Amino acid sequence: MNKAFNVLLAPDSFKGSLSAIQFCEIATQVIQSIHPDSQVISRPMSDGGEGFVDSFVFAGLAEKQTLWASNALGRKTKAQFAWQPETQTAMIEMAQASGLPGIRHEERNPLQTHTYGTGQMIQAAIALGAKKIILGLGGSATNDGGAGALQALGIPLLDDKGKEINLGGQALRQIKQIGDIPAELLDIEWELACDVTNPLLGDEGATAIFGPQKGVTEHNFEALESGLANWAQVIEEHTGRQVAEIPGAGAAGGMAAGFIGLLEAKVTPGFDILNQNLKIESLLQEHSIDWIVTGEGRIDTQTRFGKLPMRIAELGLKHQVPTIGICGSLQCAPQDLPEFKALFSIINSPMHEIDAFQKTPELLHDTLSSVFNLIG
Repeated sequence: MNKAFNVLLAPDSFKGSLSAIQFCEIATQVIQSIHPDSQVISRPMSDGGEGFVDSFVFAGLAEKQTLWASNALGRKTKAQFAWQPETQTAMIEMAQASGLPGIRHEERNPLQTHTYGTGQMIQAAIALGAKKIILGLGGSATNDGGAGALQALGIPLLDDKGKEINLGGQALRQIKQIGDIPAELLDIEWELACDVTNPLLGDEGATAIFGPQKGVTEHNFEALESGLANWAQVIEEHTGRQVAEIPGAGAAGGMAAGFIGLLEAKVTPGFDILNQNLKIESLLQEHSIDWIVTGEGRIDTQTRFGKLPMRIAELGLKHQVPTIGICGSLQCAPQDLPEFKALFSIINSPMHEIDAFQKTPELLHDTLSSVFNLIG
């Protein structure tokens, strides 16, 4: 006779192939088909990148707002953010407007890409009356230090002739002064959801570490790096804040640095924000959870360093609930991550990456079926 379990699903997305919500839908169907009397609680998660807005909306904590905004190259794109009218709080995922998925691979050029559209999203939230804005950083196509977004919010960024600079990473070297910051922006509480600790500049900085996937090459690296360095210097001259070495300042192409420097934003790990709002620990205590299932596209030795599945597994360990990790690519041995009860890759045979991406829902279904038949 099959047992009835209380299962908490708390995955991140499998970037490019499966959203966290889709993971939860597939897992719920599998578990309830094998263990019909089981209770399945779904909490799709995000570290601040893809799926950040959906995490709040799916949990019933916010309503979705939709608008047209500029993508990273200035084309119109449909973007969404989460809105809590009772707390006047907006949760904004910068990648919705300024992310890599919105532009073709051959278009990736951080000299040109910008965050102006994210500023338009923020402006829409302010128009609703936002008193607090949580900005999810991750998946950006940009290296403009957040300058484009700040310009969209009405902050003048001026060259040596007092003219507004252009958009894109290439323009950061032209900034000589910052105009008056609108008072309404300084009245808002700014929180940046960010799981990286990289500084703005240097070998571990925005351009060096995150730039290559956005189109940074040996030919444009110096222009971009020196642009961010100039941006940091001008921010310090205007506000007295030294942003270059702040942990996390390099997130989203240095967007964190711009918002920390000019708007006094604070950086908080994306998981901590979701854990606080979605009350994951309360769920573990109140529902006598038997199993936690989490995962993301890749689990490896870096998972230990604050990645979302590890944070979930640590909560499970704290409350003595076994955690199962599911991924596309498993690049470590189970003993490397003893916080997990078990780790499974959905790839069941050698296959091309494109095939794996296309078959992810089917492969996840089959893997979860095997897992829950085993533990039944």
